[in-house]
Amino acid sequence: MSKPVFSGYFAFSGRRNRKSYFLYIAAIAGAIYILFAITNPYLERLKYLDEQKYDHMNILLGIIFIIACVSLAIAAAQRCRDFGWTGWAALICAIPFVGWIFALAILFIPGNVGANRYGPDPLGAPEPPAASQTQNGDAEIS
Repeated sequence: MSKPVFSGYFAFSGRRNRKSYFLYIAAIAGAIYILFAITNPYLERLKYLDEQKYDHMNILLGIIFIIACVSLAIAAAQRCRDFGWTGWAALICAIPFVGWIFALAILFIPGNVGANRYGPDPLGAPEPPAASQTQNGDAEIS
């Protein structure tokens, strides 16, 4: 079972699997797109009618955009922790050009199976079987 998409979106700890990360990004990007598509015609008219309200609307939209960016950065940090990297590696996404490639790459890098130092597997997968040595030196998986 996958981690719920909107679970822990402002939690600076834990792990997020690929499916949950992709769906979260798609939901936030879709919501931002719809918000700006709805408000853009209103802002175009407001620009010429009332400059003060126009400025206030732009400030409000800017605050919403910043909150969305912070929550997306937190989700990227959770995704990095899923494959064993520190959450700080998500800052690579802020580097021009390289960031887009990294953000796309973490969609495809599989997470660690079982618990790692950042928490339990978000898929709930059991620990991988441990290899043990037989008497003749061959590895045996139990």
